Amino acid sequence: MGMFYNGANCDIYIGKGAGKKLLSDIRNARKSIKIVSPYLSPFLITELIKFRKRNLDIELITTDNIEDFYGNYDKNIHKLINQNVETDEIAVEKREKWKTISKILTYIAFGLLTILIGITYYVKNIKMIFGLIPIIILFLIVKLYKNKIKNKQIYSYWYSQLFPFKVYMSPDKSDQSDTFIHSKIYLIDDQIAYLGSLNFTSNGTKNNYESRIRTEDPNAIQEIKDEIYQLMNHSHLPERDIQLWGKQLYKEPIN
Repeated sequence: MGMFYNGANCDIYIGKGAGKKLLSDIRNARKSIKIVSPYLSPFLITELIKFRKRNLDIELITTDNIEDFYGNYDKNIHKLINQNVETDEIAVEKREKWKTISKILTYIAFGLLTILIGITYYVKNIKMIFGLIPIIILFLIVKLYKNKIKNKQIYSYWYSQLFPFKVYMSPDKSDQSDTFIHSKIYLIDDQIAYLGSLNFTSNGTKNNYESRIRTEDPNAIQEIKDEIYQLMNHSHLPERDIQLWGKQLYKEPIN
């Protein structure tokens, strides 16, 4: 993993507002946007979601940072993770049967209780209290069914990505690698590439004193495209598990 290319034709910019041209090119993208940035901001994540709604192909590579400048790291990624729900129809059918049985037994128990109270009122015999035993048993059975209904697993969950992205573990969070993805790379329509110091954040693109280069050199573009492809598809770096992460971000009611 890594590349070297010499002699690329490019523009260089150093200073504040280094991302102005970058954002303009991104917003004018017609086919695809590929981004490598260790830090993200909520506003620009929202922009990517808008681009996806325009049917642009989006790819994102970022890092699972210990601290996010905005304190919203999980919330940012949350927007890119979809929760999918599957219903176990057999479990639903069984649960509905239990509900029916519970309802019938409840009616029977209250009916017997009403009859017992009426008989006791007229007979006035203390021994009638023993008639409560089967009624109590019925109520206990009803309670058992209600617990079964409450704890019956109906739904199962799995998680998918709004668009392809990888979140690689930072060295502080992983004992499997000492590599931190610190590069900032932007590839637009596989025709324009930006490299430099600016993260995909509001401060990185607007406020900070940053450096960046912009190139449309076709040979350099191909090298950068290949490098992003390798990083996206063939990296052996440890990454966040989307299924485990989804379970942390979303509630999963069982029924």
